[in-house]
Amino acid sequence: MDAGQRQLLAMGGTLLFVLGGVVFVHVQASGELETLTQANNRVQAEVNALKAELGDYDKVKAQREELLKQRQSIEALEKGRTGPVYLMREMSEILTPGKGPTFDRVAYEDALRRDPNVGFNSSWDTKRVWLESYEEKQKQVRLRGAAKSHEDAAEFMKRLNSSVFFTKVQFENASQKKGQQDGVRHITFNLKAEVRY
Repeated sequence: MDAGQRQLLAMGGTLLFVLGGVVFVHVQASGELETLTQANNRVQAEVNALKAELGDYDKVKAQREELLKQRQSIEALEKGRTGPVYLMREMSEILTPGKGPTFDRVAYEDALRRDPNVGFNSSWDTKRVWLESYEEKQKQVRLRGAAKSHEDAAEFMKRLNSSVFFTKVQFENASQKKGQQDGVRHITFNLKAEVRY
């Protein structure tokens, strides 16, 4: 055999050896991949079984957080409910035609016997007064409003004084103004009071 044939034979042998090595490594890697895939499938099946048993943790956690937020909102509303809701309803009653303040009838009649001017007029037109602001801090209320006349502002103050929810009602100031759009004169006033609830 000449040298060219030997080289060709050596190259063919080397190529077969390398090809055999590649096939061997591929078969071995495929086996390891199969083993890992089976192990992964077993672990995934266990995870799925635990999720089914315990429920989806992320979903439960999100629901818990949502419930905690709702609870905080409800607690904040509960804290604010006892006073302000009743006060706003009382203010609505005071300013509704045909209605009036919630009052202690015995104390009211006793006050009327001492001073007939403290009583409120049940037929007063409540549309003659309107409120522009209502602020409450630590059971101290400041009201800003307007009325058609001083008598209307005084009637509103009498109703507040008669209410079981308000005490120590005082005018801070009152002034006459002319409406910007209609030119009609009206009274603006500021009141302060303490609230009971």
